[in-house]
Order: sequence, then structure tokens, then C-alpha cells
Amino acid sequence: MPIIDDILSGLQIQIDALWYNLLLSLAGLGWSLLRALIMMGYTLELVNDWLVSSAFAPLIAATNASLQIAVTAAFAVALIVLGITYLLAAFARMRVVEPKSAIGWYLAALLFFSLGPSLYQGMADFRRTVGGALYASTLTGLQSATGTAFTSLSGVSTTDLPLLGLCDNMGSYLPTWNYTLDGIDVALAYLRADGIDIMGYPSTPRDPYCQPHTPDPSTGLWTAGNIPWEWQRPGSYFDLMTSGQIYPILTAAERADSIAMASAAQSRLLTATPLVLFGVVEQLVALLLTVAQGMTFLSFGAAVLFAFFKKTEIIARSVVDLWIELVVMTLVLALIQALVVAFFLVGTAGGNGVVTLGVGLICLIFEVIALWTGVRAVWSSINRLFVAFGQATGGAVVSPSGAAALAVSSAGAVATGGASLAAGSISVTASALAGLQALQMGATPAQAAGLTFGDYQPISSAARSLAYLPGVRGTPLGEAAEQFAEGSLTRRVAADTPLVGRVAGPYVGAALLTDRDPKAAEVDDQGRVVSRPMLVPAVGDRLTGLTLPRGASGKPPTAGGGTLETEEGDLIPVQVTRLGRFTPVQPQSARDGTDERLERERSDYAADMRGEEMEQHITERLSGREAGAAKLEDAANRLVFGRLEVRGPENVASALGEALRLAQAERGDRVAQGIDHLAAAELLARAAGVQPRAGEPPLRADTTPVGIFLDRAFRLGLAPEAAAEIARAVLASPGRGIPDERREALIVQQMSARGIIRSDAEQDVRRFERAARLLPEGLDIYGDRPRAPEAPRKEGS
Repeated sequence: MPIIDDILSGLQIQIDALWYNLLLSLAGLGWSLLRALIMMGYTLELVNDWLVSSAFAPLIAATNASLQIAVTAAFAVALIVLGITYLLAAFARMRVVEPKSAIGWYLAALLFFSLGPSLYQGMADFRRTVGGALYASTLTGLQSATGTAFTSLSGVSTTDLPLLGLCDNMGSYLPTWNYTLDGIDVALAYLRADGIDIMGYPSTPRDPYCQPHTPDPSTGLWTAGNIPWEWQRPGSYFDLMTSGQIYPILTAAERADSIAMASAAQSRLLTATPLVLFGVVEQLVALLLTVAQGMTFLSFGAAVLFAFFKKTEIIARSVVDLWIELVVMTLVLALIQALVVAFFLVGTAGGNGVVTLGVGLICLIFEVIALWTGVRAVWSSINRLFVAFGQATGGAVVSPSGAAALAVSSAGAVATGGASLAAGSISVTASALAGLQALQMGATPAQAAGLTFGDYQPISSAARSLAYLPGVRGTPLGEAAEQFAEGSLTRRVAADTPLVGRVAGPYVGAALLTDRDPKAAEVDDQGRVVSRPMLVPAVGDRLTGLTLPRGASGKPPTAGGGTLETEEGDLIPVQVTRLGRFTPVQPQSARDGTDERLERERSDYAADMRGEEMEQHITERLSGREAGAAKLEDAANRLVFGRLEVRGPENVASALGEALRLAQAERGDRVAQGIDHLAAAELLARAAGVQPRAGEPPLRADTTPVGIFLDRAFRLGLAPEAAAEIARAVLASPGRGIPDERREALIVQQMSARGIIRSDAEQDVRRFERAARLLPEGLDIYGDRPRAPEAPRKEGS
């Protein structure tokens, strides 16, 4: 059907034309962006040329003219000072002015004042000449090595158009034309464009190596609109002979070739971006070097005023050193840029977009390094003179780098202070809300206060110290301090969590509090608190699961309670724990042939015995039920002598804590009496539930470490729990020492409780720590314990 074929053909032509026009618009957009970058590079080059010829050179001449008289006066003052030092040489040798150095600096100043502007322009021209010479040498080397070293790159297959001939496109637009090739010229050659496409008019004169460029005969314009002029030439990307306007007369194959060339223009624009950026950065580096060089020339005129005196000669010498550094830096940067241009030319020689893009990215990295070097050169030229002034004046003059560092630190301090203030406000708000939440959950006011104010270290330390004081424990003050310390410590569980620790800490602490309601506590027969539940039952269940082996159920075994009667007849609570295994052994006295005497002594001792093992019989007597002689005799007959093996830091520490509790109950505040090693052994045996037997030492090993530890703890007035905790920590730690936080708390507690200075408190704590280090990891306690009761018989058996 010819009509349908014509319609489809016409529709295909319209689609191809639409696609071609879209590619033309994209190319115009990409070229506009790259043209703006190239214009930026030309502007930097123009500013650089203006600074050299019209800014720094006249400014240097004016500065030299104003400072020439001042330098001559300074030199005259230096000569006068030199004469005075010669007159005083008979009394004291002073080297304020060095004659040779002063004369040398004065001659250098006169030479600088007469040749300063021309010398500056000469150094700028030298930098351009060196760069051009290195460009030329690298180009020559590239041409000789194209067929050998870079054969693999130039041989990469491509259908893209090659680059145009290299020429100085933008240099001829400057007021003074010095023929040079730079990165912008390479980028324009790769883009198949020229300076007329950038500026919109031809320069006079124009580099003859550049491509021929004629204006549009119909409009008289030198540019082709939104794309380079050459791109519309025959065989180029947007050939006017194959444009979308004449697609109706082109074949399908010709339209496909036209669209393929238009698509290749997009690739050329993309891969040319690193080249254009390199050209801009190159001009920026040159501008930075010009500024740095100009600053050194302006600084030398002021620095030479101080060059005649030995003390301040360093100021002028630093400027001269900076000149030398800039010359060396110019050579190095020119070499780097020349090598980069050579790499670019290698990449663009074949006109392959992939190779150009890869090489361009590598070279752009080198140019960024050169840019950073130029920035440092400018900063050094500004900062060097002030640094020299600061050295000469002993730091009275602050350098720009020092002022910047001070400003940054001040700003950082202000920002940190503001952030800390904001964080502190958030933390206070979260603490207050957590305290209110804890009160609603059933916590005590003291616990809620610990959650709210526990972040304040002085209050927390005071609460912990009060909680450990022996005279305060058991009082309302001690109970309130203990609850406050509980809230303060639980909030620290999550306090160090990054970002949210100061807010989440109080809420986590509220969930970890114990229930202080007396009705919820578990008590024994005597009404003493055995354990307390958690304020949040779910948390308590979780923690209970952590304290049991996998698969186990029920509560962990708890220690029973008991009482011991002191020498004065007072009853004190003693924690009866299973510290180890009790094994019946033969007494030493039995091997001495004194069985009858020991049997009689045992009967007498059992009649008067006061201890935990006879707790049931003693309790019955104290509660009003009299025990007859027959029961006492029966109980004495049921005693067995043996050895209680106490092993491990936990058991040893618990035994020592209960022994200290017993000593404090029996001796009260008679701290000066102390505890010797024999008394310590007896206290330890009784606290462990073993009744010492007359003639049988409770501890057959060396009792000195135990005696020293209990004596130190007793004299320091430590609570039994605190002493046991310290003993446990020392025995369990590899270094056998008190943790730093616990040591600090102990020192503070001693200072407040005993009213001593810190040095004395630290000395007492060190002595106590040395005593704790001597403690053994196991104890063998000998004495009597009741026999195990026989199982009751069933009726009728």
C-alpha cells in the first residue's frame, strides 16, 4: 500500500529530525557551559596580565620611592649604633650591627629600589618563558615518541574526529601578546573550536597556526550560534549539508549517519570537560604565583628597614628566602604543567574520547596538586613577613596563621560552649522527666533525686561517701544516701551511648531501680529484708535470667540470716553463707594423748558456746524457751571438729566482711585498740560459722595477712560491705589493686569521715591496699560445727 508506506516514511523522517534537533540543543547547552569555563580561564589570564603590568609594578615603584629615604635613615642609624658599640668595646662586647651585613643590605636595597618594578616584570616573564620552553620541549619529545612509546594509545580504534592543530587561541586577545600554549589552547583544539568561537570576533594579530575562520556570508557573524563554527563545516558533527532541515531529501542511511555524528558531539563535550577544567586551574595557579611574587616585592621594601640590625635581620632574610622558594616553585609548577599538557596531547592525539577522558582525569589530579601549591605560596607570602616580625619581637606580632588559628579555636570554643549548653539543657530536661516518671512508677523521692541530679559529680560523691560511713548506715540519712547513689549509678549505665546517652541515660536508670516499698520486700522470720524486687518486674525477670545457667529455673540460692551474741550480750545480725566445704578432721591435740582433757574441755566449751551453728538453740533461749542441761549436753555431743575450706575471691571476701561486722559490733568505736592476728583468726572463724576450740588455732597457716587487713579496715572505719567489696576486687583483678574510681571514693570518704587532709587519706588507703594484696585466695578454718541432723523416721517404721 503506497499511501501507508509514504505516511510511515514521513513519520520516520519527522522522528529523525526531532531527534537531530534534540541532540543539537543538548550540544548547544554543553558548549555554552564549557564556553563559560573557558571564558573564566581567559578572564584569569587577563587579570594576571593586568596585575603584572598595571597593578604590582606601579605599586612597587611607588612603595620604593616612599621607603628609599627611610631606608637611608635606618642605615645611618645603624652606622651610628655601630660606632657606639665600638666605643663601648673596651667595657663590653656587643654585636648589634654587623658592618658587612649592613653594607650588603644597603646596596641590595638601592639596587631593589631602582630595579624593583622591572625586576618583578622580568620574573613574571621568566615564569612564562620557562613554561613555554618546557611546553615546547615536551611537544618536541611527544612528536619524536609518538610512534614508539605511545603507539598503544594512538592505535586505539575510533571513529571520532581528530583534534585541530595547536595554536595560541586566547593569548592574542591580551593587551601584550606573548606566544604561549596552555591548557585552554589544548582544550579548544580538542573541541575543534578556536578563540573566535569564544570571543565572537577575531583578534589582531592572529596566530597563523590556528584554523581558518570566516564569517557567515549571509549574516556577517563570526560565530555559528550556540555551537562552534567548525562543527557546521562539511564532515563535522552538525554538517549543514546533512542537517535536520534537509532530512526529507536524505536517505535513511544518510539520516542515520547524521544522527550518529550528532551523538558523537555529546561524547566530545563530555570528554573535554577535564581539559577545560585543567586550563582554568592552570590560569588560577599562574594568578596565585603572580600575587605571591607581588606580595614578596612589596614586603621587601618594608623588611629592608630592619635588615641593618642583627636582631631584626631575619625579617629581610625571610623575604629573600621566599623569593628563592618562589623561583624554585615556578620551575617545578611549570614542569608539572608541561608534563600534564604532554599527557593531554597524548590522550587527544588519536581523537578517542575514552582515552581522552581517562588521561584528562589523571592530569586533573596533578593540576589540583599544583593549585594547592599555588595557594600555599600566596599564604606563605602573606604570612612569612609577619612570622619574621614575630620572631624578631619575641612573639609580640601575631602572624595571620596564628590569628586564624586563634579565631578558629575561639569559634570552636564558642560553638562547643553553645553545643554543650544546648546538650546540658536537653540533659537536664531528660533527667527531670525521668525523675518524674520514676516517681509515678513507685520510686522513692531519694531515688528520683539520684536520677535527676546524679549527673552532678559533687552531689553523687557525697551521697556515696555517706552511704559507706559506718555510723550513718542504718539511719534515715544513710538510707536516703544509698537510694540517691542507686539512682545516680543506674543512670550511668547508658550515659556514654553516642549521641543519645545524655538523654537515654536517665530513662534507662529509671527502669533499673529496685522497689523500695517495704510491702514488696522479701523478709525472713526475724523481719529482716532478704531481697527486694525490681521496680519494673519485666526487667527483674530479665536480670534473673542472666544470673541462672541456661535451662535452670527458680531463684538463685539466697543466704540465710543469723545472729551472734557479743561479749556484752548484744545480738548482732550475721550473714550465714555457705563459704566452702566442711570436712571432719582429727584435732592436733588428739594426737598428743590428751583425749580425756579435750573431751572435758569440749563439753565445757559447748555449754558456753555462742555462735551461728547453735543458732536454733540460742534463738530458743533468747525467745523465752529455756533449754535444759540435757539439750545442751546433747548439742555438745552432736559437735564435730573439722576443716572449713573457703576458696575463691567471693567467699574469702564475704568471710572477711562478716568478720569485720562482728568486730565492729563487739568493739564499737574503740578503733585505737585495733585487731591483732590472733583475734582476727577467731573473728574469721566465728563469722564463717565455725566455733574455735581451745588449744586448736582456727587458722594453722600464717594469720598475719588476715590480721593486717581486718586491722586496717577496722581503723579506717569501713563498712563490712565496703571492705568485702575491696577485698573481692583486689583478689579478682590481675594487678591486685583497688579500681581507680573506688579508690577515689574511699579517699573522699576518709577525708569527710575522719576530718583529715587528702595526703593522709591517700597514705592510709595505700596501706590498706597493700594489706589487701597480701590476702590469700583460700582459707582453711578449723573448729567445731554441728553434725548434720539425721533424717526423721516415719511412723511405724
